[in-house]
Formats: sequence, structure tokens, C-alpha cells
Amino acid sequence: MTHIEQIYRQQVVKIYNRIPLTGLPERDPRLNDIPLDKIFIKLTLESKVSALALESKVSALALEDSKASALALKSKASALEDEDFLRHQWEREQLAERSPEPIALASALQKYPRLLITGAPGSGKTTLLRWLAVIFANQQQAEPDRLGAYFTEAAIPIVIELRRFYPRFKELIDDPATFDLAEVITSYVGKDKQFEGVSEQWMSETLAHKPCLLLIDGLDEIATQNVRQRFLEALAAFVQNQTFAKVRCLLTTRPHGFRDVSLSAQFQRTEIQAFTVDEVAEFIRHWYETAYEFDYQDEAHALISAIQANQRVTEIAQNPLLCTIIAIIYRNNRVLPNRRVELYFKCCEALLDTWERNKLIKESGLIGGFDWQTKLELLMPVAYWFHEHHEQLAMPEEAVVKQLAHALERLRKKSGLASSNKPIEQEARDFIKAIRDRSGLLQGRGDGTLEFTHRTFQEYLAARHIAALPDPIYIDRVMAHLHQAWWREVHLLVIGHLGSCGGGDAEKAERLLLTILNVYKAPSRWLLPPTNQWLFLLNLGKWLPRFQWQKRLAWHLMREFELAAQGYADCAISAKTRTLTTTFSQFAEQRVSKWINNPFYEAQLSFLLTILKQQALPRETVIAIFIKALQDQDKYVRRVAAESLGQLGETSPKVIDALLLVLQNKKMWMRSAAAKSLGQLGKTSSKVIDALLLALQDEEWYVRRAAASSLGQLGETSPKVIDALLLALQNQDGYIRYTVASSLGQLGKTSPKVIDALLLALQDKDEDMRRAAANSLG
Repeated sequence: MTHIEQIYRQQVVKIYNRIPLTGLPERDPRLNDIPLDKIFIKLTLESKVSALALESKVSALALEDSKASALALKSKASALEDEDFLRHQWEREQLAERSPEPIALASALQKYPRLLITGAPGSGKTTLLRWLAVIFANQQQAEPDRLGAYFTEAAIPIVIELRRFYPRFKELIDDPATFDLAEVITSYVGKDKQFEGVSEQWMSETLAHKPCLLLIDGLDEIATQNVRQRFLEALAAFVQNQTFAKVRCLLTTRPHGFRDVSLSAQFQRTEIQAFTVDEVAEFIRHWYETAYEFDYQDEAHALISAIQANQRVTEIAQNPLLCTIIAIIYRNNRVLPNRRVELYFKCCEALLDTWERNKLIKESGLIGGFDWQTKLELLMPVAYWFHEHHEQLAMPEEAVVKQLAHALERLRKKSGLASSNKPIEQEARDFIKAIRDRSGLLQGRGDGTLEFTHRTFQEYLAARHIAALPDPIYIDRVMAHLHQAWWREVHLLVIGHLGSCGGGDAEKAERLLLTILNVYKAPSRWLLPPTNQWLFLLNLGKWLPRFQWQKRLAWHLMREFELAAQGYADCAISAKTRTLTTTFSQFAEQRVSKWINNPFYEAQLSFLLTILKQQALPRETVIAIFIKALQDQDKYVRRVAAESLGQLGETSPKVIDALLLVLQNKKMWMRSAAAKSLGQLGKTSSKVIDALLLALQDEEWYVRRAAASSLGQLGETSPKVIDALLLALQNQDGYIRYTVASSLGQLGKTSPKVIDALLLALQDKDEDMRRAAANSLG
């Protein structure tokens, strides 16, 4: 190892091996920096997009379904009874189910040299890349508790944080030619004062000749879509250049930062999975051991118990950043907020309250006389101003001072306060200095610019600013950026904040949600795809593609509904007014009524049901439509109704009873749909188990396969279920054996009989069967 490489590796560790608590409400000054390698919990990824070969196989199988593809609409229902169609459909389902699979971090890195990692705000994307940088810089990556023996190669980590890197290449964006990313990286690192002694020449030679790990963080930090696309084009050219064949590449982004842009097919898309209940507990134990030592383990156990006792808090704690804030706030106040906006509010309160107690700014002119909530109010327009200037990401400190001074002057006049004997800009400068230097919400970057320590808090304060504006200005501010990815979190937090306050704010939340939902009225019926396949060619919408195109896109995409539904879910009960509940219900009812009998809308219907389930929206009328549709004369409608009841996740007795009745239907595809839905619902009872065990002996293999899959999903491990599945494992049909083996794995290795049967299945002549058995054995 050369001297320059040694210096470089040491600096990477020094810069990235810490979890800064700046911007978090930790009051213990000993905890300004937590060693990252002491607290990090290895995250699990989920493969979101199948490999190209897998997609090709799915397409080929779809083409083989000649009868189904020829009958594009309602005749699809008739093809369901065709044996070949069912087998091809089953294979497509298996391939599709195989695509979004959990995958360990080490396995993903080993399998895919190019990874796109998506994750929600605070999901741990940045921390993950920092941890990888540290362990590779320390050459610890091959240790068993890191990535494992496969990673013996001493790759050199290169971290590119796009929020800081962006100014280096933004002047190249206007050039139509794809810029040289390697050259820009080399210049960036060579000129970075943190890597003094590391030359551009060394970095250039390292990229070209040595194994490297390029860690690019925050594609979504590039707020402008065309600039993001230009960067991705440069990245694609870089990874396709054989000069850099030894460079592995990881790119992170929020999901909405990847909308409307394209990336090279060489990148495998993955998504960071939320913490499980066990991982939340493990994280909190690690946090207390590292931050507060072993004296506080009883407190850690109390916090874990409190989280697990509150479903809403459990869901919030699945996010690493929010879990950290929960741990700190609980340590400070023994309070567990159960909504995101309440959590951020408590965080800001703790930060500003700390300054009050330490008298850091208490005696500073006008600002010194304000309480912490007024100080927070001063920062809100500044945060909004930051967010508006997304192309800069950080702002010159003097410009920030001027913005705060304007906010202070407006507040002084509004409150009728006399002028201070200190110049107002000096007051603003002193206030910002206190924030910057004392674990505040703003931090300096060492180049005369300031940024918010966590983008989440910039978004929260910008949202508070919008929410405080009068009607209808606050609505206009939201609608101006309604579908821009950069503003999505801000809009959700606006709704969440207004929906948490009650009274006039709750009314403002209602008006905003209704405005979003009603941006576009439904397009004219004659522009929409008809139910009858023979009328499809006569559909005017096909011949008038531009007419009412915005309404038609909105009808298909439901982006307004998705945003409003997510915001509604984060509102307090008091803000979920009868009007809102009725509007959401009518929206879903209207679309379900029109889509249930039209195969053209199958994907949209599934998406709608997913939103209704995930956001716990009112769905009683929709359920009533599906239960009634189980008796429809059209067999396609009956099948869709049976499948949809499972997707909705409603486990009321009337739904269960309706599906149990369908399980006795004469039509095979109805029985299979009912069996599948009973498994999706996850509601076990003796009636359900007995019905599925009976379906496991159905004369049709498709029904038997659905019953076997559902028995695994329900998790019932009674002897009669295990024995029935073991018997089904002897079935001559490979499709049945595959599903049974997978279900036995879901139920766990409950007995030597199960283990012996799965070990024997490893010798099966069917490849899918052997894989299922291996997965079940772990």
C-alpha cells in the first residue's frame, strides 16, 4: 500500500465513521459523535426489478398464451379454463414472485456489481454507504460480522455525496455532450481539503487500475429532472467504459427521485426494507449500549416494550432515523409521539429548549425575548426559501442571514414590538451562529455556505411555513409543485401538520385534501376504454389521444389519490372528517364500479386496492360491491371480486363467510381465487383451515396449489395441517410439490418429519422443486 493510499483510507475513516447527532435533540455533550461501526445494523434489501433474462422469460411465456393474448379483453375469462393457460399463468406468477425477494446486503453486493438502492427518507441509505466506506477503508469487509469471506479484495472506497458534489458538475450540464464522470470525480477528490495530500493523478490512476467501490449518495438531491437524467447518462457511460471495469458502483435515492428518469440496465434496483420488530429492538439495544453504556439497559428494555405496545409507534420505528429520534426523545422526556409530525415537533422542541436552558441566545436582543416556538417560527420561512432554491442545495451564509432578518422584521411588526438596540441583521447573524455551533438545525459546510443538517427537518419546517399561510395561499403553494418529487415529503407533512392540530387547521387540511382529489374530474365516458372488446376499435379515445388527455392520465395513474390518501392516513382522528371519509369512499366506489368488469383496468384496480389497504382508508362500500359481485352473471367479474377481497385485507366475518361459500363454487377458477384470498387475509380459524384442507384435495391442481400456498401463509402448524402438506408433497404434479415445499418453509422446520421430507425433496428431478426445498431448509 502506497503512502498516499494509506492517507486516503485514514481520511475516509475519519470523515465517515461517525453518526453526527447534530440536528437531533441529544442533550448529552459526550454524544456529539457516535462511532458508526458500533451502532450500525446491517440492512436488508429487496430486489425490486428482475434481471433482463427473467423479464424475457416472462414475455416469452406471455406470448405462448396464444388464446389469452388473442382475446385481449373479456375473452380472457374464458381462457382461464384452458389448462395450458393456467400452467403458463402459474409460471409467470412464480417468476414475478421470485423478483421482489429479500436479499442480504452481502449477497446483493456479491451478485450485482451495479446497485441502485432506493429507500424512504431516513431509511438508512446514507448511513449504509458510510458504513461500507469505513469497513472497506479499514479493510475489514471480509470479517464474518461485516460482509464475509467473499470480499477479500482490498477495494478502495470513493464516496460521492451528490448534495455536495452537484456544484462541481452543474456547469457541465448545459453542454449537450455527455460529461466525463471519471474526470469530474478525480478533480472533486483532488481539490477536497479533507483529502489533502491525495493528488488528482493518484485518484485517476486508482479509478483506472485498482478495484474501487464507488458510493454515490442521493440522486434525489439533484432536484431538477433533466439534470438528474444528464448525471445518469454520465454514470451509464462510466460503468460501460472497460477502463473502469474494476469499479463496483452503488447509487442511492428516494423512490420519487427515480421517477421519470432512466438508468442503465446494468444496474439492479433494490429497496431498503423497513426494520423488523426484532431489528428495532436490536437497534435500540445497540444504541443504549454505545451511547449510554450498560447502566441503562433496563431503560432500553422499557422503551422496546413501549414501542411494541403501540402499533403506530412500531410502524414509525421501522425507519432508522425515526427510531433514533424516538430513542433520544424517550431518553430526554419519556414521551413516545405516535405520528411523524409530532416526532419532528418534539425534536425541534428539544433542540430549542436546550438552547433556552443553556442561555445560548436568551439575552440576544429581540430573539432573546422569544420562546422556543417563536424561534421555530423564525426558521420556517428560511427553510421554505432553502427548499425553493433546490438547485443550490446549500446557501451562502450571508444570504441566509438576510432571509432570517426579513423574517425577524416581519415578526417584529406583526407582534408590535419595539426595535432592538442591536441591528436586526446582527441579531439574525448571532442566532444563526448559535444554531450552527450548538447542535442545531443548520450546519456550515466550511466554504461559507449553510445547509440543514437533515433534509427531513428542512422539509418539516418548510411544510410548517406553508401550513401557516392563509387560505387559499397555502393551497396555491402546494398545487404549484403538486407532482414534483422534490416537494412530495413537504406536501405530506403539510397535510400531516394541519391534520394534527384540530379546529381551523383541521378544516384547512380538509380543504387541501379535497382540492388535491378534485384537481381533475373524470374524463368523458366515451373517451375511456369500453368494456366490450368489439367496441374497442370504435373507441373515440383511441382516435383522439390529446383530447382531455390530462383528465385521462389522472384517471389511469391516480397520483392525486395516492398522495391525498397517504396524507389522510397521517392525520389525527379529529381531522378525518365525515366529508373526507365520504369523498375517499366515493372515489374508490366510482372506480371499482367501472373497473371491476373491464380487464383493461386490471392493473389500476390492483393499485387502488393496495392504496386502500396500506393507508387504512374507508372501504366498506367497496367491500359491499365485491361481495355482491360474487353473484354476478359474468364469470370474469366474479373472479375479480373473489381476488380483490383478498387484496383489501378486510377480515370481517362477512368477508370470510363469503369467501368460504365461494370455495364451494362449481367453477375451478372461483375456488382457486377464494383459496388464494383466504391466505392473503391471514385470518386463521378452524372453519378456514378445514375448508383449505378440503381444497387441498380438490380435483383441480390449480385449486390444490392455491390451498397449499394459503396454508403456508396462515402459519397454522397443527399436526393435521403438517400431515396434509407432507402428503401433498408426494403429488405427481411438480407445481403442487413446489408450492407445498414453500409452504412448509413458511411454517418452519417444526418436526424431523418435515426436515426429512424437505431433504428428500432436494433430490427431486424438478429444478424449481429443489430450489423451493433448499429455501425452506434455510
